[in-house]
Amino acid sequence: MNNKFLMAASALAISLCLANEAFASCDGPYLAVRGGVANHTLGDKDENVATDEKLDIDDNSTMFSGAIGYRWGYFRFEAEYVYREDTEDSQTKVTQGIANVFVTQRAAEFSSESYMANVYWDLSPYTMFTPYVSAGLGLTRLEYTFKNTGLPTVEYKEDNFTWSVGGGLSAQVTTRFNIDVGYRYYDMGEIADGDIHNHEVYGGVRYVF
Repeated sequence: MNNKFLMAASALAISLCLANEAFASCDGPYLAVRGGVANHTLGDKDENVATDEKLDIDDNSTMFSGAIGYRWGYFRFEAEYVYREDTEDSQTKVTQGIANVFVTQRAAEFSSESYMANVYWDLSPYTMFTPYVSAGLGLTRLEYTFKNTGLPTVEYKEDNFTWSVGGGLSAQVTTRFNIDVGYRYYDMGEIADGDIHNHEVYGGVRYVF
């Protein structure tokens, strides 16, 4: 009886040691890369170069990001750079004059890139699947350009305070390698009298050293 008890106690102690070692190996510095789709909402933007129908540059664009961070227990802290593909729209307007036809071309282009400090809360760390929530603070560089035939080009440039919130799911491939999918909402301040918001859906990989 005593031998069986000692064997069971030894097996439990060994399993706890192995589990603690596995848990510890999940913590530490990490690198992450992400990619996905971004969609900006520009609110009541001021085109400044025309008074008729507004140009639509709210189309989906590709985003990529790289981050360096540290994981500790339930939390991850990281610095991230986010690049987003430019979005643009153009419109050709034909006006019939008395003797001639007048053709004008209008175009708008929008770009953004963000520098963020993020924190993540892993709700069930050290498991195969981990839901998480995130929040971030940082700076976004915005550029908004309008061109209209016969008129000067108008450019807006702003470096705005930005905050974000989001959530997602992380899958543990190994104790060090993870696959993440998630969603983030950004508030990027204003440019050209328009409130800039962004919605991102992304996937990525993360490796703990």
